[in-house]
Amino acid sequence: MYQLSVSNDGKKLAFSSLYKSSFNIFLLNNPFDSELDIKELPLTKYRQGKLNLESPSSNLSEGDAAKDSSDFNPSNFFTGSFADTTKKYGDSVTVDFGNYVFGTEQVAVSDEEETDTLGAIDNLDGSGNFKVNKYRINFAPDLVYANAGYSTLYGLVGTTVISFSDVLGNHRLIGVTGLQIDLKNSDYGLAYYYLAKRINWGIEGFHTARFVRLLRYDPRGFYTSNLFRYRNFGFSGSASFPLNRFYRFDFGASVLNVSGENLDNILEPTENVTFTVPQVSFVHDNVLWGYTAPIQGTRYRFDVFGNLGIVDPNQSFYSIMGDLRTYLRFFYDHSLALRLSGGYSGGENPQRFFIGGTENWINRTFATTEVPIESASDFAFLTAVLPLRGYDYSERIGTRYLLANMELRFPLIRYLLTGGLPLLFSNIIGVAFVDAGAAWYDNSKISLFTRNDAGNVITDDLLVGTGVGARVYFLYFLLRFDVAWAYNVEGFSSPKFYFSLGADF
Repeated sequence: MYQLSVSNDGKKLAFSSLYKSSFNIFLLNNPFDSELDIKELPLTKYRQGKLNLESPSSNLSEGDAAKDSSDFNPSNFFTGSFADTTKKYGDSVTVDFGNYVFGTEQVAVSDEEETDTLGAIDNLDGSGNFKVNKYRINFAPDLVYANAGYSTLYGLVGTTVISFSDVLGNHRLIGVTGLQIDLKNSDYGLAYYYLAKRINWGIEGFHTARFVRLLRYDPRGFYTSNLFRYRNFGFSGSASFPLNRFYRFDFGASVLNVSGENLDNILEPTENVTFTVPQVSFVHDNVLWGYTAPIQGTRYRFDVFGNLGIVDPNQSFYSIMGDLRTYLRFFYDHSLALRLSGGYSGGENPQRFFIGGTENWINRTFATTEVPIESASDFAFLTAVLPLRGYDYSERIGTRYLLANMELRFPLIRYLLTGGLPLLFSNIIGVAFVDAGAAWYDNSKISLFTRNDAGNVITDDLLVGTGVGARVYFLYFLLRFDVAWAYNVEGFSSPKFYFSLGADF
């Protein structure tokens, strides 16, 4: 029961409660009767289909109105004290109508009382009708906060977010800043969203800067380490069209200018590329979240996007990506999470994907050089496909990929209070998982399995990992710990340990 409201004489109790997966208003007569025994709450007139809120006076016949005159009318309901004036239950019921206006009739009040009428008289025109004022958009801050984060590709990052909206929530402004030294080295952006209609529209302007230390092959025959600054600034527009509560189409178009500058070698020319990227997505999501991750339902997303190559046809590409996840719940708080995702990119300069590792990996290690960025195009579109535990970051890189995950989630420790040091552990979730995936460039050259020198079959482009882990909230953060082993048919590798942050897939 929520939002309880009792009449002045104590004869009626109105409240809201869940009924068939939605909130409804209920009325309880004589709530303080000690002999009250209710097994089922009666539906309101509205739920019975006998009440039209837009025309309450025309819903009941005179006979029904007389018979039900003591019943609660939802059109007169409000949260707070309520007195049903259609019938007098006792001498304690007193109602003062001095500050009310009914229809076009005006109630005379003294000059001293006029300040207490909440402006009712001032809101009437010369004919006694209520004035109609045009709605004015006034923005007020919804939230202002600063956060710090850790990017597994670029290290520590921090931003300040400021969000404004109007009273009706039809308009929203969001500003993001992450200032460092000067504008060239900082992150900042401004977005506006129009949310009044079924289609949600948005426009954004942004600038991001990241510093990456890369190993480059020197013509003299060895590698040199160079610090690069990559900048990405541009504009984008978006539209979200919901089909219903669980399905929607997302549309977008972006114009990006990406530059890469070698800060250790100022003689190297700066790479500068402009991308024009349209995108369309189809999304379904009806999942129910558990304590640390989705526990029940299905979600999937399909994306088609690419660079049209208007400025430079040699940079054109297209990508098709899909991600399907389903969660099977059992024993109330146990679940089996299944995921299948894949992607394909083609064109003159295809998008690249890398697999291996897990999201927000703190003690990260790379199979290749530090960050597998080779160009400004990689900075804008290189995509990590995770998790694939048992391996390092960028264990495989390609223009197409497949990834499958299966994870059992169960309560490991519900409540534990240790002795000595009073440490409390509660709601620790355990996981057991199997990850498998592959990334490659050429379909004709992919080799999932091969034979070793002894002639035994082992995995090649196919990567398989398995392991166990735990999830716990620690100092506000959701901390994940996993231990995983890579498997190549011939046997298991040595264990690899992962400390990471955030929710699971």
